[in-house]
Amino acid sequence: MKRVRDIGEFGLIRELSQNIPHAGDDCAVLPGGLLLTCDPVVEGIHFLPGTPARRVGWKAMARNLSDIAAMGGLPRWAVVSIGLRPATPVRWVRELYAGLHAAARRFDCEIVGGDTTHVKHEQFVVVTLLGQCNRPVLRTGSKIGDSVFVTGKLGGSRAGKHLTFVPRIKEARWLTAHFDIHAMIDLSDGLASDVQHLLRPGIRFDLDAAEIPFRGSLRAALTEGEDFELLFTIDPRAVTALRTKWKFPVKLTEIGHVVRGHGARLDGQPLSAKGYDHFPKRR
Repeated sequence: MKRVRDIGEFGLIRELSQNIPHAGDDCAVLPGGLLLTCDPVVEGIHFLPGTPARRVGWKAMARNLSDIAAMGGLPRWAVVSIGLRPATPVRWVRELYAGLHAAARRFDCEIVGGDTTHVKHEQFVVVTLLGQCNRPVLRTGSKIGDSVFVTGKLGGSRAGKHLTFVPRIKEARWLTAHFDIHAMIDLSDGLASDVQHLLRPGIRFDLDAAEIPFRGSLRAALTEGEDFELLFTIDPRAVTALRTKWKFPVKLTEIGHVVRGHGARLDGQPLSAKGYDHFPKRR
């Protein structure tokens, strides 16, 4: 009998997506320019027991806000479902919601409902978020010759940034308003894994290790995940204007190019590093 651990997280996603039209982007694109995303945070996986509840709430909302950012959209409304142990202090839940509301309010998003249930073991928070966008940026639009850019620094997020990061909504909105961004994704599973989602037949991503901005180590940037920075491609003829007009405090770095071929390479060699996988394959 084939099990989830036999095919891994992304193998499972491929199987489930066979009957879901247009699956594979950071958000579902609905009629009328609506974006819909849903992301959980689970105790022991996304946060540790004892993590301040306000930070758990911030992260739960911010992860979904980051998905909206990756499409170039604006977040509008959210519903929140939580699973709690019956012995959980009410104060903890209030603090959780304080974090949820703080992240939502920062980007003019409103929490409009949700649900609660009890759990015996790990607690969880599931945010479903609805956004809007006139022309969403998909993952599959990269063109041969494109320059590859990333915002911020990668790696080391597990040291604490994964609980406090600010989604790049403002930066993404500015990018899509001023330039033709061909493809974009937020980096949640590590650069090595997430760059694979931008691939399509006939193109290859050639990355320059010396240009990748990181905290700690290059390997952390490639594999740790939970950076929630933007990875995007753009026509190289627009790069000079992009560099000149970029006024945000967050760093903007060109880390490679899109060429004819297949797969992804780092300094000319196949990118063999793997990012985070919830269900790593058994060897």
